[in-house]
Amino acid sequence: MAKKKDWEKSKTIYWSDELNDDFDEVGLKRPPVPKNYRYLRKLHVLGWIFYYLIAKPLLSIYCFFHGIRVEGKENLKPLKKTGYFLYANHVAISDVFKFSAYAIPTKRVNIIGYSDILSVKGVGGLVKSLGYLPIPDDIDNLKKLKEAIFKLVNKKEIILIYPEAHIWPYYTKIRNFKDVSFIYPAESNKPILPAVTIWRGKEGKKPKQTIVFCKPIYPDPSLTPLENKKMLHDQCLLEMIDASNRYKQVEYIKYIKKED
Repeated sequence: MAKKKDWEKSKTIYWSDELNDDFDEVGLKRPPVPKNYRYLRKLHVLGWIFYYLIAKPLLSIYCFFHGIRVEGKENLKPLKKTGYFLYANHVAISDVFKFSAYAIPTKRVNIIGYSDILSVKGVGGLVKSLGYLPIPDDIDNLKKLKEAIFKLVNKKEIILIYPEAHIWPYYTKIRNFKDVSFIYPAESNKPILPAVTIWRGKEGKKPKQTIVFCKPIYPDPSLTPLENKKMLHDQCLLEMIDASNRYKQVEYIKYIKKED
């Protein structure tokens, strides 16, 4: 993993594995998810107050003053009355909250991610109230995670997935990604919504983000879940690449592939 202070000075990151290289800016440890972890949040007044009256407003203000823009909001309209899976490229720490607090303010957004945040003492309840679903490494918790995902999406909530899995800060292209997470929309028969973050601005200056929503993609009722898994993955990847290529972006960090 490249250290942030190194690539911030050189404005260059060298990579070798598109699927597994991680240039996380925080560098937290990744602890196992506790055996008794409760994925579904409890409904209570304090949680509602924290989420809607404190967290969302503050994070929304952060996004606004950091110049985050949103395009393609018309593609959210067909999905108003259903839950769905949101797939996006992973390019900034703000990915954790920019959709739930700013880009999609009218729906509850739950994000699937690594367990890094659980290594910070005292934030377990906080991240759970924000809809964070940590990825476990044991079968029992994997079953509970899957059950929680299906219950939440059936309650018309959104499940946010970063299929690239690892942060590449300020990256301007779409990386290839695995199809494993697409089994969730395939088995639940829910649509997916691809989205991309675009880096705009002037050369030599730190760029700002524009979130672009693509058109929804629906499972094909004539296909099996495994066939839909592949179809949804392939169509999502193509949509994200096409959306990213439509914009002229600022290359703030230069990514160079290491020679074999």
